[in-house]
Amino acid sequence: RALPLDASDPAPTRKLIDACHLLAPNRGGMAKPMRVLICGVPNVGKSTLINTLSNKRQAKTGDEAGITKLEQRITLADDFYLWDTPGMLWPRITIEQSGYHLAASGAVGRNAYDEELVALELLRRLQQPQYAPLLEARYKLGLDAGALAQMHDEELLEAIGRKRGAMLGGGRTNVQKTAEIVLTDCRTATLGRVTLELPDEFDAWSAAAAVQEAERAARLDARKSSKSKSGKGRGRAPRADAAAPPDKKAR
Repeated sequence: RALPLDASDPAPTRKLIDACHLLAPNRGGMAKPMRVLICGVPNVGKSTLINTLSNKRQAKTGDEAGITKLEQRITLADDFYLWDTPGMLWPRITIEQSGYHLAASGAVGRNAYDEELVALELLRRLQQPQYAPLLEARYKLGLDAGALAQMHDEELLEAIGRKRGAMLGGGRTNVQKTAEIVLTDCRTATLGRVTLELPDEFDAWSAAAAVQEAERAARLDARKSSKSKSGKGRGRAPRADAAAPPDKKAR
């Protein structure tokens, strides 16, 4: 069951408690308390939701992945417990585009990706006609949507860096700092409302990734089969001096 809400607004979040009781009507009271697990990908507001529900700052929050390190039990009432858990991602992200989008949104820890590459991928998305005006409004590049769409992503990143004063010696653009600026502007919604992927796009990417995964699995199976066949019948070769009895005269 899904409920749309703002995790920082107390009024709609109280509906979650009612929804939990509807899903588990036999839980309640000291003998059978309600136990609710809060889980999801990193940096989506799990701890913010808990603090709103409990009306106090019990879970540490921050605008980056990995703030919650351990499970924590939060008591909402004598018979209602919440468990805050660290954010979880898939063991392997097989859809490349979604991997970039997760990193751009802040769901991936900073040590796991290159900010410049993620910012370039994000800019390619923002160069689309519906988002190009957001780039112009934020960075005042003096370009219309058509001109922005035609720019190379690296050229666009450098133009933004020059506008924002992210410069190094010799008139060079500090692309690392500029990438951080672009990512921060997106995550804080300073750029405006942006949709990084649509359902039909994700379906197409998922289908392509499934084909690649099947090919990868087939290659692994073939490699294992080849190793298994080449290893059959192998044993330690006899020593040359043990192949025939020793020569008595040589003794």
